[in-house]
Amino acid sequence: MATAQRAPAATLHTRFGPFALHRFTSGGEPVLALVRGEIGGAAPLLARVHSSCMTSEFLGGLDCDCAVQLAYALATIAAEGRGVLVYLMQEGRGAGLVAKARDRMMVQAHGERITTFDAFERMGLPGDRRSYEAVADVLPRLGVEAPLRLLTHNPEKRARLAALGVAIAESVRLPPAHSPWNAHYLAAKARHGHELAPSDAEGAHLPERVAWFEPHLLPALPRFVRAACWLLPVPEGWLRATVYEDRRAGGPRLVLEPLATRGGSAPLPRGGSAALARGEGTPLRRVQPQALLDRLPLAPAGPTQRTWRAAAAALAERGHGCALVLGPDEPGTPDAETLSLLALGDAA
Repeated sequence: MATAQRAPAATLHTRFGPFALHRFTSGGEPVLALVRGEIGGAAPLLARVHSSCMTSEFLGGLDCDCAVQLAYALATIAAEGRGVLVYLMQEGRGAGLVAKARDRMMVQAHGERITTFDAFERMGLPGDRRSYEAVADVLPRLGVEAPLRLLTHNPEKRARLAALGVAIAESVRLPPAHSPWNAHYLAAKARHGHELAPSDAEGAHLPERVAWFEPHLLPALPRFVRAACWLLPVPEGWLRATVYEDRRAGGPRLVLEPLATRGGSAPLPRGGSAALARGEGTPLRRVQPQALLDRLPLAPAGPTQRTWRAAAAALAERGHGCALVLGPDEPGTPDAETLSLLALGDAA
């Protein structure tokens, strides 16, 4: 692996106090290192190696435990007064957003009778495509010489880091983050070898049926391939998430809209269902920017995180409309064809 390129350090203010933020670029992707205290020396160092999860960390998705793990790791490092968190851009266990979306669609379409790992196998993908070479490169450049006290409940992550020469003193388990929305997902991880305590949490019921489909071109917009559609629970309610692959520009496009009818265990904002029944409100059409740092638990919350929470509340309140979520730190305004995805909604 080529040596990661490093940018000057800055101070990042989180809910758990300030961290020194070190930015690297490895293989064209950003790598963030959040440091608290003096991390040199021989004493074992508390550390977290964290892979990105845009749906939970930025959108607020409740169907996994990634954002909770991220916040807990930073809180624990802050309480310790010394430690490091390395943030890697590895959505969907390294397979990318499209694979992750198709995984969620397949699991939901099968009524959760299969797991996320079953879905990856059916798609012909390994259960975990993440790579940790950047960690082995970045840690020495930060001055880390001591073995890590690794915050994880995943023995495979520990083994892969050790195979790269990263010394591990011990694993420090993260606390369980069980909820009705992630019960099936965490149970699958436990059966796959993650050291997770069992839970008696009852899973949430999907408010509408999810249908499986193969990726297909949009007749009206052949530049885009409709790749997946699934239901995403967020604090404001359920959203329908549709991912399109852009054949011209490359990469995925994510469009979110509220369900026409809501149910299950997800909370509704006050007055949302009544406003929907009355048909009140005008459709919201929003291009939602996303700053990479706004995925972190900042204090105060970053500007794109604040605008997204307001947009999610408005979508839930009005009961119609949609939002096109841009990629992290994506510059400029999407072209007219991309913006036309806002008019399609789920009709595609």
